[in-house]
Amino acid sequence: MKNVSAAYQAALLGARDGSLVPVTFVWFRAKNWATGLPEEIGLWTWDEDINVTVLSGTTGLPVTRTYYGAVNLEVSDIPYVSDLTVQTVTIGMSQIADAAQQLVRGYDLRLAKCEIHEMTYDTLTGQLSSAPEIAFIGEVVGAPINTPSIGNSGSMDVSVISDAISMLTRTNPAKSSHEGQRRRDGDDWGINSSTISTWGIPWGRKTS
Repeated sequence: MKNVSAAYQAALLGARDGSLVPVTFVWFRAKNWATGLPEEIGLWTWDEDINVTVLSGTTGLPVTRTYYGAVNLEVSDIPYVSDLTVQTVTIGMSQIADAAQQLVRGYDLRLAKCEIHEMTYDTLTGQLSSAPEIAFIGEVVGAPINTPSIGNSGSMDVSVISDAISMLTRTNPAKSSHEGQRRRDGDDWGINSSTISTWGIPWGRKTS
């Protein structure tokens, strides 16, 4: 069960029909193609740019960020599951928006970090109901650019998978190698680790 802020809960309980609109904020941390240095950029679902304070997905501390609008941002449903299967979230955006162009063409998105925050926007007050809350933390696994033919529309879709769960699927061969486990000269505890799986152990019978 997710705990929400008191301000958000009060906004939900006191809202009139149709007065609250869900909005999504997406934050990327990638590498600059030219310099190799980390760069950050944010996008959100409305049309104007906005400065908003959110809780960082890495530090848990409040941080003020700039999110660019007018990118036709569409975020697929975020699956909430009780198992350890890797879930994918698709983030779609316009091909011609400046911020989207900078993200996909100006940065190296391979394994870029991504944070998704969610909140509601009160159309009566023109304000967010509360500080956006973290909904997903992941890393980019694909960012294809679909270039359209003349007269058709294209798209850019960024695929993101859960950061924590994806780490559980990675293999580390150093864990089972003699060289990876050796700590000092003469330490031959794992010297046979690469071949022991092929040994025939004569349990309960005499060797021939």
